Amino acid sequence: MFDSGITAKELIEDIQSEADIEIPIPDKTYIEWLNAVEQLLYGEIIQEQNEATLGVLLHTAEIPDGGEYEYSYHVFSLSNIDVPGGADKIRFEDIITVFAGPVQLIKTTAIGAAGQQFPNCWYKAGDAVKVYTNIYSSIDAFYNVRPALKTPDNYSDVNVRVPYEFISLVKAKLRGEAYKLANEDMLAAKWLNDYNAQLQDFAAWIQAKQPQFGE
Repeated sequence: MFDSGITAKELIEDIQSEADIEIPIPDKTYIEWLNAVEQLLYGEIIQEQNEATLGVLLHTAEIPDGGEYEYSYHVFSLSNIDVPGGADKIRFEDIITVFAGPVQLIKTTAIGAAGQQFPNCWYKAGDAVKVYTNIYSSIDAFYNVRPALKTPDNYSDVNVRVPYEFISLVKAKLRGEAYKLANEDMLAAKWLNDYNAQLQDFAAWIQAKQPQFGE
């Protein structure tokens, strides 16, 4: 993940000292806005990919005479999967694709899997991933990384997870939200328009840094 080198608290204090806002806005509110913009940037634009092993399927029986095992269902919890430092736990919505050994599974729904229309598939089962497969191997997921949420307890110690060159993007968003909350509509529009313009620049910057081959 990117690291601006600026803590969330430092960023918020800079905005509070620069913005001419009469009503007091609690730090907790700024933290919520910061979390929202970071989650959006990573989920929709940055889309930094990582790999995690959900589990390993083992089968002690020999392969039947037909040459393959029968298909069966397996559930994998996401709550205990190791993630990189500073990253949030994996949600189902973060997952891009799932492999059973070398085979890429098909993403479907519970109905699609129940009807056995799609052998070697995966789908959402509450907060877990459920697979329907006959491949006994490592089950691996590729997913988009998201920063762990800032809180009032940790925001003085964790950094804003954007490139330093685009720290003004985050500041513009938080200023705009602050002025909007204070009913300063013209100033809110000014800063939110600035944020939207910088967002396009950021998306183009990320696109230029993306690999040219592969997904």
